[in-house]
Amino acid sequence: MRLLMLNPFYYPYSGGTEKHLFEACRRLAKKHDVTVLTSMLPHTKREEEIEGVRILRTPAAVLTWLPHPLPPPVPLYPLPWPDFVREVNDADVVHIHNRFVYSLFELFAIKKILKKKLALTLHNAKPQGIDLPTDFVGGLYEDVYGRKIMANCDAIAGVSKNTLDITVPPDLLMPKQVVYNGVDVDWFNPKNSGGTVLRDLVGVEGKKIVLTVCRLVEQKGLDYLLESIPLVDKQMNGKAHFVLVGRGPLLSHLQKKARSLGVEGKISFLAERFSEKDLAALYAACDCFVLPSLWEPFGIVVVEAMATGKPVVGTDIGGIPEIIAHGKNGFLVQPRDARALAERIAFVLENPKAAKKMGAEGRKIAVKNFTWDETAKSYEQFYAKF
Repeated sequence: MRLLMLNPFYYPYSGGTEKHLFEACRRLAKKHDVTVLTSMLPHTKREEEIEGVRILRTPAAVLTWLPHPLPPPVPLYPLPWPDFVREVNDADVVHIHNRFVYSLFELFAIKKILKKKLALTLHNAKPQGIDLPTDFVGGLYEDVYGRKIMANCDAIAGVSKNTLDITVPPDLLMPKQVVYNGVDVDWFNPKNSGGTVLRDLVGVEGKKIVLTVCRLVEQKGLDYLLESIPLVDKQMNGKAHFVLVGRGPLLSHLQKKARSLGVEGKISFLAERFSEKDLAALYAACDCFVLPSLWEPFGIVVVEAMATGKPVVGTDIGGIPEIIAHGKNGFLVQPRDARALAERIAFVLENPKAAKKMGAEGRKIAVKNFTWDETAKSYEQFYAKF
């Protein structure tokens, strides 16, 4: 099968969608002819092959001013152009990723003029529960532009069942399938030699480590994580330390909030950019992983922690309940509930035997359901539907 993938970015640009696309494509390329059509960013080649995947890049204008939750930067392809027509003509299936960048002209050309099968993967869900402006703007975009894109597709995949349920209008009756993100379960594993690297990095000894890895943005619910710290600290008699790994516009706000709560000595902010190997070491050194999101289409960091054999605490929102089986490999709490978050974190820290059992179960779930090989297999099943 000849597959043409369309996404504004591809390796070496690294984001969640691009990681998903790279890992899926290099596995699909073992059985299929895979081409990725993407934008040409600085220091990238016009055309090359990486791990069996042919990559064709076109010059593109880049918009960096689009507000969250739209993902900047967003390139605009100059159309019409011969490469686009040629590559689409040669493909059996044209597969676009997300619905933020493709012009309706491109979709019209693919469907009406070139008469090709068009697939779509939803890597992000319709915003719900973040804040009123974000929910309104994101919802308006989905109801107008996003709907038109989805209506032109022959089949739609989503990174979680929740993503499909809340994003695809019920009257659009094309085939749909969940295609979960994966993780490298060899990198992220309980035998990782991370040891004390995290404790050494933040300078704490003899304390339980609570780790969160995410972008520092509103949707991650980090204010509630900070509000849980005094409660956990009291329950643990000062023997817990929180570590927040990530970058984003809320860093200064969160640091100020930590000071206002009097917990600045109870949490470390690590804004460095860590490699996948270093991240695996950080997971290995923690005692509990927490993701307090208000909106989360999937939650790949939860799976990375599970693959490392760590108990996880997350919010009962978005795709997270499809990853965490409450009481089995971790706990689910309602979003915006700092007290419930603190209670579950404290339970994990105070009950090492139960925590170890949860971590082992999480590892089993990650290896069975959330590997990149499973992602590629799911795509092959997806293509067979249409």
